[in-house]
Amino acid sequence: MTSAVVLRASALGWAAQGRFILLDLDLEMRAGQWTAISGANGAGKTTLLQILSGRRAPTRGHVTLHGATLSSLAVHEIGGRIAMLEHQPGLYLDLSGRENLTLLNALCGGQIDAAEELLAQVGLPPTSWEQRVRLYSRGMRQRAAMARVVGSSADVWLLDEPATGLDQPGRELLTTLIRQATAKGISVLMVTHDIEMMHKADRRLCLEQGQLQPVQERV
Repeated sequence: MTSAVVLRASALGWAAQGRFILLDLDLEMRAGQWTAISGANGAGKTTLLQILSGRRAPTRGHVTLHGATLSSLAVHEIGGRIAMLEHQPGLYLDLSGRENLTLLNALCGGQIDAAEELLAQVGLPPTSWEQRVRLYSRGMRQRAAMARVVGSSADVWLLDEPATGLDQPGRELLTTLIRQATAKGISVLMVTHDIEMMHKADRRLCLEQGQLQPVQERV
């Protein structure tokens, strides 16, 4: 049985300095599906995520979330349904891991009282919860940022290079968290250069010349 379309991009175009980076791009994200997108640096992968999250307006075309055009929705409505992990974790360096998660979840409608539970879920030890994020390694910051996504009420996850800085156990945990999410019907879109993570996804696409193409599997 085919799952419902949660997020749809139709004929998306985005231009910079008169040059189209995305050109008539179409994409459907279905409930419970994990999609991975690869592509060369500068291909427009991060720009695509920003447009799908409502953080950047397309030059042409549109994005719909459950049938409603993103441009017609209020910021809090989009933020409650779409969780985004950006390439830079976006944490407050002088706050602790627990304080970051409590604050960011409060702002984004996540689980305010579940900070410690979420930090444990992403593999951060209790000894780190009260440490300032400034003292975290890159991998620890990535885990803390992922905890915010896991604790959100969103039914769409947009992940920009989520395996950055993670060791092998961290990558395995990331895979588990994504699989748990899709089992609940959450639609996950991941941008990655990581071949191992790419091949774990249900659907693999490549962004080139402004459009998405299926990745050709090796025989």
